[in-house]
Amino acid sequence: MPRARLWPLIDLVVVATLAVTAVVQLWASTPAGLVAGPMVHTVLAASCTLPLLLRRRYAVAVFVTVVVAAWVQFELGGGLGQPFFAVVIALYAVGAHASHPLTYVGPAAVVLQVLLVDLPRLWDGAAWDEVVPAWFILLGLWGFGRWMRHRTRVTEALKERAEAVEHDRQEQAAKAVAEERARIARELHDLVAHSMGVIVIQAQGAQRAIDTSPEQARDALASIETTGRSGLAEMRRLLDLLTDGTDASTAPQPTLHGITDLVAQLRAAGMKVNLRVEGNVQALPAGIELTGYRLVQEALTNALKHAGQVPAEVRLRYEANWLDIEVTDAGREGRVQPREAHDSGSRGLVGMRERVSLYGGVLHTGFRPGGGFAVNARLPFEASPA
Repeated sequence: MPRARLWPLIDLVVVATLAVTAVVQLWASTPAGLVAGPMVHTVLAASCTLPLLLRRRYAVAVFVTVVVAAWVQFELGGGLGQPFFAVVIALYAVGAHASHPLTYVGPAAVVLQVLLVDLPRLWDGAAWDEVVPAWFILLGLWGFGRWMRHRTRVTEALKERAEAVEHDRQEQAAKAVAEERARIARELHDLVAHSMGVIVIQAQGAQRAIDTSPEQARDALASIETTGRSGLAEMRRLLDLLTDGTDASTAPQPTLHGITDLVAQLRAAGMKVNLRVEGNVQALPAGIELTGYRLVQEALTNALKHAGQVPAEVRLRYEANWLDIEVTDAGREGRVQPREAHDSGSRGLVGMRERVSLYGGVLHTGFRPGGGFAVNARLPFEASPA
């Protein structure tokens, strides 16, 4: 049973036990010296015990009610023990459940009891051990109630903090999943745009050469097969990551070293691509390597798709703390391509900028004065220690 439902049941049992015991004791053995009849004391006993059911919500009011009823019963000659236990429970409830500053009604009542009742008894010759220990018991119970209140609040605060941390962790996990899916979506876009662009151009070449140059057409079809198989394999890998992320056979991500194969693939498709590498070639962070590869792939795919089999040049220049990438094409002779024509889709140039900006780089794209299109990017990185 949940604790929130268990406490009311416990309170009912405790209060009912006190009330029934007081009534049974009163009627079974009527104390001597009763000023009022047993029925009056029965009402007073009920007034001392039954209000305790509400002590968690109205701690101060219940305490005052119990103290007044117990005092009246005592003055009327009642010598029962149940009123004392009721006062003890009510005093603890003031410490545990009453808010500041009402909680100090409890110790104030104890001090008033000491000043008005106990000290006169001491002056009249009462023994110290009959009076003083009760002070410490009552004040100790109130202090224990305050400590329990503080402990409960600390526990609730820790619970709320743990829930907040868990909520934040779930949000971060969901954000990470969304970012990963967005990254994979960009990977899929780059892959499909490149593979399909190369396949379309090669298919066109094969169709034109099938009658006049069967050997050239056969080579184009073989290249289409190779490009298609490679694209399907990488697409399957990315889709596996999207579904469950448990693909143990995930191939390594492309790096700048793969640009040589990329250029060779485009050359097989009939595009004249010149690759230049300048500076001290070095291993870069994986993110920079992948971004550089995808940038070149996207730029060449756009050139092939929109300008055709025109000459293009890829230049990689390694500096101490950055990598410069430049991809240019000569453009289709006698035809000016609109700016958006060099974007292979809504994710093309936007995807390039996202990739580059992610690593603090800059990207410039635009038409060349002499014709064609240019993509220039600078990707900063931390140099490896010597």
